[in-house]
Amino acid sequence: MLSHSPEYYAIDDDTQPILLLRSPNTCYGILQFFIDRLAEALISCHQRVIVINDDNEDNFVSLIPYIGHHYKAIIGIQTYAFSDISFDAPTTSNLSNLIHCPKFNIILDHPITVKNYAEHGCNDYYFLLHDRNYLSFSKQYYHKIKNCFYFPPAGMLPSHTLLTQKKYDVTFIGSFHNYREILHAIYTLERPLRFLSARLIHLLRHEPNLPAEIAFQKVLNYYNIQLSEAAFLKLFYQLRSIFQCVMYYYREKIIQTLLNAQIQIHVYSDSWKNAPFSEHPCLIRHHDISIENSLTVMQQSKISLNIMSWHKDGLTERILNGMLCHSAILSDKSTRLEEEFIDGEDILLFNLSQIEKLPRQVNELLLNPDRLQRIAENGYKKASQRHLWIHRAQQLLYIIHHLSKQ
Repeated sequence: MLSHSPEYYAIDDDTQPILLLRSPNTCYGILQFFIDRLAEALISCHQRVIVINDDNEDNFVSLIPYIGHHYKAIIGIQTYAFSDISFDAPTTSNLSNLIHCPKFNIILDHPITVKNYAEHGCNDYYFLLHDRNYLSFSKQYYHKIKNCFYFPPAGMLPSHTLLTQKKYDVTFIGSFHNYREILHAIYTLERPLRFLSARLIHLLRHEPNLPAEIAFQKVLNYYNIQLSEAAFLKLFYQLRSIFQCVMYYYREKIIQTLLNAQIQIHVYSDSWKNAPFSEHPCLIRHHDISIENSLTVMQQSKISLNIMSWHKDGLTERILNGMLCHSAILSDKSTRLEEEFIDGEDILLFNLSQIEKLPRQVNELLLNPDRLQRIAENGYKKASQRHLWIHRAQQLLYIIHHLSKQ
């Protein structure tokens, strides 16, 4: 594990360093965790790194000491540091322009949620995205972004091996959010936006495999609305909470469907006490846990349930972590998952439009422990061969090297 000192040095110190921005402790520490793992992996590749611990939301301030020096790249995760939207004085805006190297922002959500980051970006600005739909969207609409690269988070091996038998049938490491609260806020919008919102929600409930931007365009076509590119982005951004609302609706529906079939599920977040079925005898609620402890839970799980945050062509760390913990992953489909893994051999996939089939699928799996173990082991082999942080570090260094030759 890395300590939180300002600099980490590799064995081979004759190269320009890479700056890594360690953001404030948000998202249950996931962003900091990713930066720490990436730093360790880069060092393993004999790359010198400097990790900037930043407790300020406007972490452009942390870049000031590095102005005028040479670096291979600067890397942050959903950071404001590469944009000028938070600055009042124009003389201080985009300080990152004074550091001449590629700047990479790792984006974990749909790029419409970071619209301001993209439209007010610095020079030599790149996005790293874990969903190929998000690459296409960013390349089409965000002209300040120099380029985008597919770059999913990696998985993490547990720190120790558990020799005990798996004690949980199904676990879900994720929080509960009441979609009804978002729905209420949506229906307080002005009348035209309410009509658009209602149509979009209706569409996503009937076609849950549509990417967000395609669903939004379908609704505009339905009403024969033609917009300029700027107006399209502005309206899409205004209605972005709809996709959160629908995603939380499906998360709740999936858990409820399994509970109604008397399938026991262990959930790990204090937020589940607010679920409408919080007292269901098959819902076993646990407190929030750290990423490291979540790996232990996955090691003890026969099935680790994953529900995508509307990433229709993406790959996430929760899937890879479960595989690396020798747990069978059960997830809703994405195009990337279907290409990267084989359903029924190293992953288990289901369709959001056929949630009613989930209980039978889960029960049949639990009655066949040998098959579950085989799927878990196949998933482990594939994830360990392709999706560790060392693989991401190598990919990132390749991208940086490629850019330096252009």
